[in-house]
Order: sequence, then structure tokens, then C-alpha cells
Amino acid sequence: MKTIFFIAILFITQVSIAQQFTVMDVHNYSGMNSYGENGYYYKDTKGFFDQFTETGTWQYTGNNITIQLRFVKKTFVKKTIGNTYKEDALVGGIRIVKNGVEVLNTFNTLNENKNSSVNYFIYDGYRVRNTIDCLGCTIPDQRLYMHYKEPDNDNQRLTDMYFLMHVYKNGPASILRVVFPEDAVIGDPTQYDPEVENAPTKTQVILPFGKYDFKKVN
Repeated sequence: MKTIFFIAILFITQVSIAQQFTVMDVHNYSGMNSYGENGYYYKDTKGFFDQFTETGTWQYTGNNITIQLRFVKKTFVKKTIGNTYKEDALVGGIRIVKNGVEVLNTFNTLNENKNSSVNYFIYDGYRVRNTIDCLGCTIPDQRLYMHYKEPDNDNQRLTDMYFLMHVYKNGPASILRVVFPEDAVIGDPTQYDPEVENAPTKTQVILPFGKYDFKKVN
């Protein structure tokens, strides 16, 4: 009974705090002249992120590799870049199995409440313009640009990678298409400047570059 009471009080408190903020659609880039200012809450007002979180796990299997993705929408997250504000953010975790051996798994981070979305390994989706590989992507199926990084990385050229993704229909099935381009890595990760940095131990990414179609598995 005490637990239910505590949850109710917490919910009421969060609603009260949220009402003190000016709410803006996080995807309405035309109105983002005030983005990042104190007192603003950039909200996923139309539930655009929900299409990525509607399944527990998305999975791709092929060429002796299995890649799984999971996404969670974190609401009313504190974010600080000069100023402090709130936003809804899409964050993700990835699991990769190569030749039957798990080589990467960041699913556990989705259960953590970090103080900023940038502290997750996949984070902060924002809609981008369509290009030749996604001419049919219109709202609500427009592509998202997602920041991507991997654990235990000491290579500056592998710190700010990205991939593009969108959900489309194949008959009754929902498919998550992910494009991880080679230009997500800036420069040659095997090269470094010994005058300003140590030799990195990580010189390649675990996620192979390419285009993948993920299906719902649960």
C-alpha cells in the first residue's frame, strides 16, 4: 500500500514539475529557435518514437551474425548544454553475436536512469531529410539519425558515429531498416597523432557497416 502511495505521489510531482515548463514538439525543427533554453520541455507530442519501442527486440540474422536492437523512450530527461532543459529522448541498446559468440551487449544500460541521453550507447534520434535510399519515408516513417558508440573505446575517430533508421511495412509486418555507413567513422581509425594522443587499442567497430532489415522477435 505504501509503495502504491509513493508511486502516486511521485507521478503527481512529476506532472506538477512538467507543467512549469513550456512544452514544444521535439520534432518541430522549424520552431527550435529556443532549443536548449531553460524552462523548455521538448516532448515527443505525437508519439513518433513509439514505433521503435513497440517491440521488445528487433533482430537481423545473416552471414553468421545476429544483431539485436532495443529502444526505450526516456521522458522528461534532464539535459545540459550550457543551459538546463528537459526532453523526450530515444535511447537504445545493441547485442551482436558473431559465429555463435556474443561480442557486444549493451541492453543492460536501458534499465539505467542516466542524467542525460548522451550517456547511453545509442541515443537522441532526430528526423532527417530523405535521400535516395529512403525516398518513400514520410511522416510517421521518416528516418531517424541516431548517435552510436561502443563500450571500452579509446579511439577518438570512433567516438561520434551514427546510423540512420526507419520503420516501414512489408505486408502486415513492421520492418526496421538500419543503415550504418562507412562515413560514420571520420578518418582512419588505425592512424593517430603520437604528439597529442596515445596509440588506441580499439581500431575497428564491432557493428559491421551496411544496410540491415530487422524484424520483430518479441
